[in-house]
Amino acid sequence: MNYKILRPFGTSIYHSTMNDEMMDTLRDIARTSRDDGLDMRQRLAGNINRERQWATSQEVKETFYHQLLPHLRTFAEIEDKRFQTLLIKKSVQQFDYDFMSYGFVTDPWINYQKANEFNPIHSHHGAYSSVLYIDVPEEIALENEHGESNMTCRGQIEFVYGNDQLGANGTHKIIPKTGDILLFNAQLKHCVYPFTSDVERISMSFNVGNINFQ
Repeated sequence: MNYKILRPFGTSIYHSTMNDEMMDTLRDIARTSRDDGLDMRQRLAGNINRERQWATSQEVKETFYHQLLPHLRTFAEIEDKRFQTLLIKKSVQQFDYDFMSYGFVTDPWINYQKANEFNPIHSHHGAYSSVLYIDVPEEIALENEHGESNMTCRGQIEFVYGNDQLGANGTHKIIPKTGDILLFNAQLKHCVYPFTSDVERISMSFNVGNINFQ
């Protein structure tokens, strides 16, 4: 499982690519949730017309839980090691990540984002948050190649942490693509910029908590 750890500022952003099996599961979830999922707009920050709580069978939910686990294990271990290096007095507690378990603070939700829709800057609850990109039409990325601004950010996700400092920016932008998975601290502020192409981008988000190592 290949991944990158981005540290444009203090906290980490985990960036990896989901395998085919995980993508098949997510496409199934997105298909069943489009019309059957609970409307989540009143609970979320997004200015998106269709945001639906996942609606699928218990079997599919359990499949996704186990497919996500290796990504969460990797990110949790990396973040724990980073935290330990910041402590003046090191903790003697050692976690066994092979026995890690977790729960969702809120049920995952699917974003069916269309042109001119966006997410204002916000943060989440729990320990970790995630965005999984199920379908990202190529037209969105191309908008950034032909934009007239010197800071084109159409369809991008931007993370915000503190102020600009020498050697570190206070923000970091990512142009997502189909199959990307991002994991980050739930308190890390972020926003999603609108795009203008007449397409639909589908992603899933969730917040993780109740992390145990036994």
